[in-house]
Amino acid sequence: MTIVVRNASQPLARALKEMAKLDGASVSVEKDTDTYPKPLVKSLLKADKEIERARKRGTLKAYDSVDALFAEL
Repeated sequence: MTIVVRNASQPLARALKEMAKLDGASVSVEKDTDTYPKPLVKSLLKADKEIERARKRGTLKAYDSVDALFAEL
């Protein structure tokens, strides 16, 4: 039998693992990032690195308000 529990907290995951031991069953846990498509996660992490590099170089353009952003567009 297979049981799927989504969005479980760490304490619940630990409790399920301990309960599975009592019955001789096994439990596998997947990280939260596995719920998103891998290409999406990869592109978001890449964009984050690019933004951080631009911020460190001082070339990242930041705005104080949305109105200032639209005024420049």
